Amino acid sequence: MKKINTYRAERRWSSRASVLLARTGTESSPGILLMISLLTVMTLFLAACTSMASTPTPIPTISLDDNNAASGIPSSDAASVSASASIVPLKKAELSFANVGRVKAVDVRVGDQVKAGQVLVELDTILLEAKVKEAEANFALAQVQVNYLKRVGTDEVHLESAQAEADSAQALLDSANTTLATQSTLVAPFNGTVVTVDISPAETVVPGRVIITMGDLSRFQVETKDLSERDVPRVQIGQTASVFIESLNEEFPGEVIDISRISSTVGGDVVFKVTVDLDQQPQGLLWGMSADVNIEAAKQE
Repeated sequence: MKKINTYRAERRWSSRASVLLARTGTESSPGILLMISLLTVMTLFLAACTSMASTPTPIPTISLDDNNAASGIPSSDAASVSASASIVPLKKAELSFANVGRVKAVDVRVGDQVKAGQVLVELDTILLEAKVKEAEANFALAQVQVNYLKRVGTDEVHLESAQAEADSAQALLDSANTTLATQSTLVAPFNGTVVTVDISPAETVVPGRVIITMGDLSRFQVETKDLSERDVPRVQIGQTASVFIESLNEEFPGEVIDISRISSTVGGDVVFKVTVDLDQQPQGLLWGMSADVNIEAAKQE
């Protein structure tokens, strides 16, 4: 619309200029000549504005310079291997039941010190005891059948078949007794501290669900989280390492004591867990603190 209005104005000024120019043939006045000159200038100005409005203004192109962007450049150098890590206890365990059951009692709380073999959680054994009684009855019946066949002098084939059934019933009874003895309680696998308790009395446990987490907090170690497969060939057990613990804002010496035999994947990258033992145990060290590890690595030939 702006372009059309400008064009119309230009036409009006041009028409007026033409009329005045026609009159100059009969009249010769300085005032008229001045007016004609002004009209001519205005016409040229409007024409220039129209030309500028019709020509699109180019949009500048912004170019991002990524020549300095790091692509696939490891943080390690020729003399060392670096990785982020976390603080872990000497031993750790996530405990769960292998069968469904109703919780009868929870015998520990978070922070309790426990001994190896100590009962942590107990299940109601009514169902397990019922399975034992059923297995006992089946075994007794199978054994009676064997004794009867022996007494009447049955043939060897039928006697062996009955004996096989009795042996199978005995195996089921042993299994039921073992389940009652071992799967009705959750016990501590080692001396340590209870870290989490995720169960309460009267709840039902599900097989595989972690309900107790415990660890040996008497000593901590450092485990790397993102040590690349490109760097792990340069790492060897016994190499010295320096560990910077962020929360303590201090660096501590250590030694590589283990290299994982199998890889894991972090963000699409293949990494290997390397364990570093600290030369000293700093005060205030807690499970899960962040750290940075720098290992004096072997040079690749």
